Amino acid sequence: MKQILLKHLLTGGGVMKRKLFKSMCLAMLLVSFAGYGTEQNSVLPQMDLPKAEAAAKAAPAYEQEYAKVVDSVYEFIADGTSDNLPEQGRTGICEVRDFAKREAALQQLGYTLQDISGDGVPELLIGWISQKRGVGHYGKEIYAIYTFADGRVKYVAEGWSRSSLQLMANDNLVTRGGTGISHQVLAVEHLQPDGSLGCYELYFTWPKDDGLGVYRNMTCRSEADASQETDMTVEEFNEMRSEYANHSVEIEFLPLKDFKEQGFKGLMRQYLSAGR
Repeated sequence: MKQILLKHLLTGGGVMKRKLFKSMCLAMLLVSFAGYGTEQNSVLPQMDLPKAEAAAKAAPAYEQEYAKVVDSVYEFIADGTSDNLPEQGRTGICEVRDFAKREAALQQLGYTLQDISGDGVPELLIGWISQKRGVGHYGKEIYAIYTFADGRVKYVAEGWSRSSLQLMANDNLVTRGGTGISHQVLAVEHLQPDGSLGCYELYFTWPKDDGLGVYRNMTCRSEADASQETDMTVEEFNEMRSEYANHSVEIEFLPLKDFKEQGFKGLMRQYLSAGR
């Protein structure tokens, strides 16, 4: 009887076979639903994954704060609004707006992120774009540097027409300027992780009885009484200033005109790809 029934199920009995097939499908469907609650519970925590990914991809705090600074510079160059412009680091930026037309200033003024303190958090550099090569924009003159320390943006240094601020290959900052013919300065400093500038050395000229003397100290205070007079001539001092300028490095900037659309895109990819 069992063999006959089995044969009937496999080879014939169309109605019964269809009923059996429906029963099997229903059973499989019920089994699937029986485990649905367990599978759903294991998946539910992952529903927050997109939010977690979004949070991970959100701009870090320093970038968000730097963006406010760059945006204030953009607004100042574009329409003269200076309400949000930082009190420190604006001298060179104001000069640019005074001597360059709006469109030219937005094109020639650039911004970038670069870690010059070595703490793994980049600084914001704003400077002058002197040339374009390929798709890149480059320049040596820095108008303002800001760092991010203690959870906020801190002013570091600034440059302008009579006080050139440049970066060396070892990340030291070099300032060449002065208040007149008799008082010229060459300062070499480095940015420390706490946001302060440490003095490497300072050379400067100062009047003395028989002309001008060249002095040196390691406090970056141009006071002859607190410095050591060198045997360097003024000509040699000027040559040294020129050598520092020649060996300063080019910085890749993004044009300020692109900030509203581009932000820091591209710069961060370069920064991360450098392994920093």
